Parts: sequence; structure tokens; C-alpha cells
Amino acid sequence: MFSLIRAKPTVYEPLPPKRNGENVLTYLQKQLLDKYDPTGKRRALVDSKNGLRSGDIIKVTYMDRTSTVGRILAIKRSVNNVGTNILIRNKFGKLGYEVRVPLYNPNIRNIEVLHKPSNYLPRNKQYYIRRTKHDVGDLEFFLREKNKKNR
Repeated sequence: MFSLIRAKPTVYEPLPPKRNGENVLTYLQKQLLDKYDPTGKRRALVDSKNGLRSGDIIKVTYMDRTSTVGRILAIKRSVNNVGTNILIRNKFGKLGYEVRVPLYNPNIRNIEVLHKPSNYLPRNKQYYIRRTKHDVGDLEFFLREKNKKNR
């Protein structure tokens, strides 16, 4: 026969708060940022006030000692996220090429700023410069000529 009396549910103590009540995803992103950028140098590079801007010329050096020079077209800033990346453009001969550089890639040894223009073009993402008079030329030649003038 069926019993009309139900068994009372077991009541457990509440779990202790982990992460001080912080959201799981933000907690994980902070852990990853601390892992991939312990010094905070790369976070300072993409700081919206004092960091890189579209129009700057940077040099990205990888662990295997290869390097890429390019003008920044766009920066995808993911706040407290390791998904931040930089789109740089350069020309080789008359052929323009673009490279998207993940900022927190462990294979990147160094990112250095080679040139900051005195006057920036408008807009944060400068996709419109492709195949116009504002398009990048040979940046290595530009930097060599700039260094000759400074000497």
C-alpha cells in the first residue's frame, strides 16, 4: 500500500561562498590574465587612455625571433579578457597584407612601439584606409628615413 506520509527532504548547509561572490567567468578571466601577463605590460599596451592607438607603428617579435612590423588598423579590446587582439597592416612590394596578433599569445616575446604620429586619423578602427591615399607604404623604409632625419 501507498503511504500518505512523505519523507522530509534532507536540508544541507549552504555552500561557502567561493571567489568572494564573484562571477565564475570574470574570475576565470582574471586567473588567465594573471597567467599570461603577470607583469601587466600587455594590459598597459591596450589601455584605452595611455596605450596603443590606431595609426601607431609597432613591431611584434615572436619567440622564434621572427618579427612583424605594421601600422595598427584596429584594436579589439576585450575588457578583462584574454581575447584582445591587434590588427596590423603593412605592404610588401605593392601587395598589402594584414596580420591579426592575439595580445596574450604565449609565443609573443615583445611588442614595441616604433612610431606614434603627431596627428592621428579619425576613428578608432581605420579599415577605410585600405587602397586609399592614407594606406600604409613600406613601413621599414619610412622608419629608416625617419631615423636618418633624427640623426
